[in-house]
Amino acid sequence: MSQENRKSALVQMYPNPEAQEKERKTFICIGVPRGGTSAVGGLMQRLGIFMGDDLPNNYEDPEFIQKTPAYMKEVIKKRTEDHALWGWKFPAAANYLELLLPHIENPHLVIVFRDLVATMKAHVRWHNRTQLFAAHEIILQQQKNWFLVERWQVPTALVSYEKAVLAPNLFTHEMANFLGMPHPDEEHQKEIAEFLTPGRYK
Repeated sequence: MSQENRKSALVQMYPNPEAQEKERKTFICIGVPRGGTSAVGGLMQRLGIFMGDDLPNNYEDPEFIQKTPAYMKEVIKKRTEDHALWGWKFPAAANYLELLLPHIENPHLVIVFRDLVATMKAHVRWHNRTQLFAAHEIILQQQKNWFLVERWQVPTALVSYEKAVLAPNLFTHEMANFLGMPHPDEEHQKEIAEFLTPGRYK
């Protein structure tokens, strides 16, 4: 295995050249809370994907949080009309995505994985949960994410958060390839690498 392959943070599932060459795509970034989705969602935005208006520092679009399926369907319709390439980030979106699939044009999934222990410790710290409860919740959500991948069988990027932040330049190029976006120039790449530094992107 080459050194670059060892550093690679992205594995693609269900590649579909026809779907990926289409001009119109919808990207959904999911994972688990405190699991690195903010870093990846922010990177997607910096690479040119419309991820929502006036986003908070966790890059979660309020239009897709605690809204009814009917409401989100209308948002999806409007976003698809307004943007050829767009998406949204919400760690637990797998909990509602099945209801939205018929309304999503050319869906592409981005699923972020982070070390269980690190994620569990973040849940204990920030959400006042026991270690056992946090571990169960994280594993259950990732199971839901994985079953979604198997059911949908659409182009999917599986992302290792740990490897992404260790090799941000390589990861940026991998994500640009998956998204079908241009690679950033040197100055923009430097800004992205700084953004991906743990603790900087939120």
